Amino acid sequence: MSSEQTSYVGDDIKVLVNVIDSTGSHVAATINTSTTRLNGFSTVPTVNTIGTGIYEIVFASVTPAPAEGDRLIAKINGDIGGTAWTEYAIPLKIVADERGTDSVVVPTSDITAIKAKTDQLAFTVANQVDANSLTGGTSPADIYTYFTTGTNEDAFKADTSTLATSAALSGVETKIDTIDTNVDSILVDTGTDIPASIAALNNFDPATDTVIVGTNNDKTDYALSSSANDAIGAAFLAYTLTKGSPGTIERAFWQSLKATQLADGEVSGTPTASAFDTNLTAVSGAYDHLLILFTSGSLAGEARPIDSYSSTNGRITLQEPLTSAPSSADEFIIVPDHSHPVAEIVEGVWSEDQSTYTTAGSFGYYLDSQVSAVGGVTPPTAAQIADAVWDEVRSPDHVTEGTFGYYVDAQVSSAGAGGSGLYQVTVTVQNESAEVLQGARVNVDGTTLTLVTDSSGQCVFNLDSGIYTLHVSPPAGYQTPTGNVVTITSSDTSSTFTLEATTPSGDCDVPWVG
Repeated sequence: MSSEQTSYVGDDIKVLVNVIDSTGSHVAATINTSTTRLNGFSTVPTVNTIGTGIYEIVFASVTPAPAEGDRLIAKINGDIGGTAWTEYAIPLKIVADERGTDSVVVPTSDITAIKAKTDQLAFTVANQVDANSLTGGTSPADIYTYFTTGTNEDAFKADTSTLATSAALSGVETKIDTIDTNVDSILVDTGTDIPASIAALNNFDPATDTVIVGTNNDKTDYALSSSANDAIGAAFLAYTLTKGSPGTIERAFWQSLKATQLADGEVSGTPTASAFDTNLTAVSGAYDHLLILFTSGSLAGEARPIDSYSSTNGRITLQEPLTSAPSSADEFIIVPDHSHPVAEIVEGVWSEDQSTYTTAGSFGYYLDSQVSAVGGVTPPTAAQIADAVWDEVRSPDHVTEGTFGYYVDAQVSSAGAGGSGLYQVTVTVQNESAEVLQGARVNVDGTTLTLVTDSSGQCVFNLDSGIYTLHVSPPAGYQTPTGNVVTITSSDTSSTFTLEATTPSGDCDVPWVG
């Protein structure tokens, strides 16, 4: 868009157009008056050629007439040598007509009066007035009388009310003396040269209220930015990881790290709570019986003793499982805290040489003396042992699972009963009308477990996980059903028998024999 042009209120609107080619020279063109318009008006323009490539486009008698301050857009269309250009916009502003007019009234009388006054002037040199030739006006005596009469004198006096008095100047002098004394004291106390210290203030930045320290190394109590703190920490860590020099704090810190951490790594592969692969590359057995401590992930802070370490995939097997499986990329450290599996500790205790315990008061010494004392007692006979076994109180002594006493007690207790397994199997016996049947005998195939249904038509067996076949001996009047197969996994279950009535043979009832 071109720069803004102006047009006067009430005049025809004229737009000057320069057509210039790519070389910067004016070039002849044809203005298309059919499409060239003032935006929002339908007035058809005329074109005046001012020179080659310079045209005046005139919009005459625009209706409605634009007012002062209106801004219009002239949209110019045309072509150069038959090639049309893209519509070109020229902004216009309507301004007030401040040009002179022929109807100006000349103040003849005022001009005549001015001429009468200037005629009194005498010129000794061209354009220079001769003051001695001036006549008329007020005399010097009259002027003096005017300025010294009444209040006229005060009106032309200078206002001195705000000027400092002698007393005020005396006070200022006292304060300057005090400042001079204080400055002398400062110079004595600090041993500095005030002008030199002021010159140093070139390092003060008033915009940020900070001092630019530069290369000074004796400054204290300056707060460092967060990025500066990070840079210092990173530099210290980098120096620490390379041990530092002997006798320095960096070397002491490095030694402390090595005393508390042997290695660090990440979990990889598909880990479980008891074993997982890592990115460790040490030889097999390097971390056996040490402690692994997780430092990231959901297990952060959790530690376990290592049972074994293999260099194949850096696999670690734990002595005790974690609370859950770690995730791949979880980080950990290996702490040089040696621990032995419980089995090794037990084996070590019982394999310890008996002769080493000779310190009175120790548990090993006490145990050795107790066991040795037993050797002098006459051993019981076979009859006494057998009698003691069968006279042993059944309950509550034998309650430890896995012991022979617990097993015998369970077997005897379950004979002819519902068993001693972990899961309950509820058996229901009913007829075809869903009426429960009391007195039906239910047996677990292959066992001595046999129960009789109660008034609710049910009995309950206690069985461990497995597959069982149940058989029913029906009460009188019902046919013997096919056995039901029951599968027990990890929860209680149930089984239902529906018995069919037997077909009567005459009027003779055959009694049920249990």
